[in-house]
Amino acid sequence: MIFCEPSVKYRQKHLRILCYFYTVIAFFLINFSIVADTDLSFKILNEIDHQKIYESKQWKRLLHYKNGESEIDDPTFFLSKEGKTNLKSELKASVLKLINDKTDDKKSTLCYYPSRSNWILKNFPQLKSIIKYPKCLLLKKELADLDVKRVTMVLASAHINSPASAFGHTFLRLDSSEDTVLASFSVNYAAITGETNGFVYAYQGLLGGYQGRYSVEPYSKRVETYSDLEQRDIWEYPLNFTPEEIDRLKLHILEIRNFYADYYFLSENCSYNILWLLEVARNDVELTKQFDFKAIPIDTLRAVSDAGLISDIVYRPSKRKKILIRSKEIEGIPNAIEFAKSHNYDLEKLNGLSKKHKAKALELATHLLQLNYSNKKVSKKHYFKHFIRLLSERSQLGQVLESEIKQPAFPKAGHKSNRLNISFDNQDNASINFKIAYHDIYDNEQGFIPGSYINFFDTSIKVSKKGKFKLDHINLLDIRSYALQDTIFKPISWQVTLGAKRIFNDELDPFFKVGTGVALGSDSLFSYVSLAPSFYSRTDNNLSVSANIGVIYNPSSSLKLGFQGTQEWFKNNEAMTEIEPFVTYKISDNTALNLRYNYKIFNNKKNNNDFATLSLFWYF
Repeated sequence: MIFCEPSVKYRQKHLRILCYFYTVIAFFLINFSIVADTDLSFKILNEIDHQKIYESKQWKRLLHYKNGESEIDDPTFFLSKEGKTNLKSELKASVLKLINDKTDDKKSTLCYYPSRSNWILKNFPQLKSIIKYPKCLLLKKELADLDVKRVTMVLASAHINSPASAFGHTFLRLDSSEDTVLASFSVNYAAITGETNGFVYAYQGLLGGYQGRYSVEPYSKRVETYSDLEQRDIWEYPLNFTPEEIDRLKLHILEIRNFYADYYFLSENCSYNILWLLEVARNDVELTKQFDFKAIPIDTLRAVSDAGLISDIVYRPSKRKKILIRSKEIEGIPNAIEFAKSHNYDLEKLNGLSKKHKAKALELATHLLQLNYSNKKVSKKHYFKHFIRLLSERSQLGQVLESEIKQPAFPKAGHKSNRLNISFDNQDNASINFKIAYHDIYDNEQGFIPGSYINFFDTSIKVSKKGKFKLDHINLLDIRSYALQDTIFKPISWQVTLGAKRIFNDELDPFFKVGTGVALGSDSLFSYVSLAPSFYSRTDNNLSVSANIGVIYNPSSSLKLGFQGTQEWFKNNEAMTEIEPFVTYKISDNTALNLRYNYKIFNNKKNNNDFATLSLFWYF
């Protein structure tokens, strides 16, 4: 028998039969898979309904959910139309999105929402068998770049001459090594605005007029901005997170940075939104619930510390303090300060100086040159030309003894930001005073910047000896910045007050005051003078100008002495003189006694405005 190849016609016929066969098999397999996927979807959605896993603490935190809704305002953050207010709806939509998303790009569900996706897959592991896993190349690269071994909370102290930074600022640093922290990344939350006017920024921020976003950028850039340019001290607080907690933190940062929330200067601000990140990382802490209507950096830092998250404290003095310590070392040395402040750096002016004084003059000149370049006061060409020259001259002098910069009191050592006063005067009157923030001229200075005072909603109610209540004054906003001038820096002091007080016929008159002046001295003892025009909401005597003087003395961490004097001239040739010495003694971290004597004369008439008041301050 001869075996030979089948005919072409025969082969085509059998190929068609096989094709039909495999098509039918594939059809059944695909439909079986769809049915299986659908059954699993229904099973998971049913499980969500019955087990109510959407009410879990961690799911709420991933959505920044508080008081019945998410604090994220970007609609693209939610996968359900009801997601902002409905936890269950958002969880179901997220599960279905994971199942149905077959894309493979950076906006795939697993890549764009890595934090919530990771949580869902841990709670519903059966999903892993039916979802498509995209490459997520960008996400994987960013996770690799964020080689985080330790997380550090950073507090940049208040900037005394910037209303937008009056309370300070907190952010996170992601450390890949404890030895090279300047190479780390920082995680920041801030309002997105090009506004340069601090007052406009504060006004818009109070009303939620800006979008707030998280960002990831090099930590060295933060240090340059806060320590060098804005002359602010930096406090670093390493957190005791585990590797698993750090992984959760990283995933959430890389997800939430894509979306915005309305920024509120007092409440949903930088310090408050950093707390969400910490809560996502560690399940068993409660941080955001402590802050409803305001979140001041020092208070949020205190909450993080009380939760047991902080393992250490590191202090980094500002560039300004480094410059001042150098200037004090050569103060009074002929030509030394002048050389450092000059722009041509004539080295002949240093002839005859000791090795130590010459080295300090060169170091000060280098610091000032760096500061001027950062502030764009000198050109790049000028900077590099003289910077290399100054370093070369300094290197020839060898090592000299460095002066130690004294570390100030820890910010946490300061009083809390709310204050309630109970006061009694020598005329048998009592008063109740309350303010929601945050530090005024009567408060103890420990943990705060001396001369920097800011108050919101400072309200005083007087109770007469007959039991009658009367609103004595209210300051909606009261900021005083007594920035000290010195050999190098010459900042201008300023103040602004918006409120209502009783002057004319004991009537409560709204007023607005803004002023400017100078302050001289040291942190422990300084004086100030200022001129401040005022506008009163009256048909007459609606304008005035006042001359203000004062002295503040802080002899110890518990005692504060002060004197304030004001001469105010009104439009219709009327005048008021007010003199007030005071003393405040700290009993504990959050209690103090204040004694003040007030002497006031209006139109050369005393009008019984001569009284002493004893107050108990309670901070909370």
